[in-house]
Amino acid sequence: MTDRFTNPETGVFYNRLGLTDAEELDRETKRLSLRRLAELAAGRGPQGDSFDAARLRATHQYLFQDTFEWAGQTRREGAFQGVKAADLPGMERPMHFAPFERIDERLNALGEQLKQENNLKGLTTPAAFAERAAYYFDHYNHVHAFREGNGRTLQAAFSELAQQGGYRVDFSREHEQLNPARDQGIVSLHGAPHREKDLQALRDLFARNTTPLPGPEAEAARHPSQARALADGPLPAVRQIEQLRELVAATPAVQQLVAGVDYRRNQRADALLSQVLDIDRNPQTGVPQHGTELRQLLQEAAQDKRFQDPQSQREATRFGAALAVLQPPEPMKALGTSPALPATGPSTAGTAAFVQAAKRLAEGLEEQGYPGPADSLSRAAKAVEKSAYLGGANLQAVGEALTRAEKIPALADDAAALRGAGRSLQQAQRSMAPPTPGRENDGLER
Repeated sequence: MTDRFTNPETGVFYNRLGLTDAEELDRETKRLSLRRLAELAAGRGPQGDSFDAARLRATHQYLFQDTFEWAGQTRREGAFQGVKAADLPGMERPMHFAPFERIDERLNALGEQLKQENNLKGLTTPAAFAERAAYYFDHYNHVHAFREGNGRTLQAAFSELAQQGGYRVDFSREHEQLNPARDQGIVSLHGAPHREKDLQALRDLFARNTTPLPGPEAEAARHPSQARALADGPLPAVRQIEQLRELVAATPAVQQLVAGVDYRRNQRADALLSQVLDIDRNPQTGVPQHGTELRQLLQEAAQDKRFQDPQSQREATRFGAALAVLQPPEPMKALGTSPALPATGPSTAGTAAFVQAAKRLAEGLEEQGYPGPADSLSRAAKAVEKSAYLGGANLQAVGEALTRAEKIPALADDAAALRGAGRSLQQAQRSMAPPTPGRENDGLER
């Protein structure tokens, strides 16, 4: 999938080096940005006590000025949303980052709350600093402001934040553990009531790699007189961000509850995600517009005799609670007539081509030692073969399988074949039903 940051002819990010090979560009980007990262650590480049949108943009621009033509631009400039698979063993849930329309707004809200906490000064132990640093790192990572380079941008920002608080954070010691730890926070399996579990890995990572800086200035920064705790919890703007994150994180499991093997239920699962993401983009209009329908759909799923097991009921309850926080329940209205369905599904040939490509890639993943994604892809292929529809949980399984496969040279051709077959099948589906607003960048992301 291409976007405004990517050259459609090469599939490689637009860059100042004239490179057309993705691996070569990645190597050069790492080399040049690590040099700039060292310069930031030495006090060059953007400095200051503000960690808002302007600061993050300036940091990204400094780090990637040698490589990307679009250094300093956020996903908003490219109207890029996309979906990414979690970097977690056996994990089959997608990661949805902040709506690109809200990136600056959310970065500014986080920066303001961080300022209210005096940029985490006055925390007397590495563990105390790690707890609050992990909380903010997770939030900034969820915003995921940039098309590429989010990790290094946040490392630079949080190294500076730690220094201002009298600490040093060494991200290089356990660098390979950072992505899985931060992905756990995004996926949020445990949910709002047990948020500390979702942040445990990130918090532990910070704690193990945070050390007090020497000297009187650092000691003064750590002195408890500098502490400014949030007496009433998160500021209203950040509290709403957390509520919206909980709703989005609870959605994939509910999608699986409502997505059956028949065409109509898969459509409803896709519509559920679209409505939730619409709420995430604009809760003021999205909640009144979609809230009642979402509660009706949730009630159907919760009452379905197939979903009476404790796990399904917990997932339904979690989604309902997240929705209720944003909009108190209203009296249930009678269910309306379901939207008319197309008389026929996508072409038999298109479905068969997709199924064949999916089965071939599943076999390859199995041979390469990835049984989890292979099994998920096989089940998705069977569902698509029966329903002639690619969407919902099945689309997520395909995207996650492609993410794994495209990193394995031996599977490159099979992955390309599946991606092409999936796009063709989705195009056939779109031609038979009106598009859902706001979904132009959803699909098989590269």
